[in-house]
Amino acid sequence: MPVNDRILGHIVFNVRNLKKSEEFYRSILGMKVSARNRRTKMSFLSFGREHHDIALMELPASAKYVGGKGTPKLHHFCVYVRTQEEVDGLVPILNRRKVTIVSGPENLEVAGNRSVAFLDPDGNRVEIACNVNKFKHDNRVR
Repeated sequence: MPVNDRILGHIVFNVRNLKKSEEFYRSILGMKVSARNRRTKMSFLSFGREHHDIALMELPASAKYVGGKGTPKLHHFCVYVRTQEEVDGLVPILNRRKVTIVSGPENLEVAGNRSVAFLDPDGNRVEIACNVNKFKHDNRVR
């Protein structure tokens, strides 16, 4: 298995109203805004230990989601790995298996992590990203 040590990194939701959703997660879960990307209409929220645990991406007004078709509410989920080499090493495997890569490998604009994103068989977006800091605080027994 090419991805050896992994931790769930974050979840990104597509939302209709960025300000309303941001306020919900701040007031209900006590999250803090760690960053905003006005170009992509995204807010990044954290419980305090990570750059972000949840991100919110505002959908265009024309985006539709009816009966399981159209723009999904879940944008993607991310699994963190220890090294950039694991991210880059996954690309040939994805290509060999004819898995659709939707972005990367690349260094992300906001968090700076090395990342590759691809689709699972049901069209769900999966991101694998290197986040060394995540593992510095990981006390799990292996």
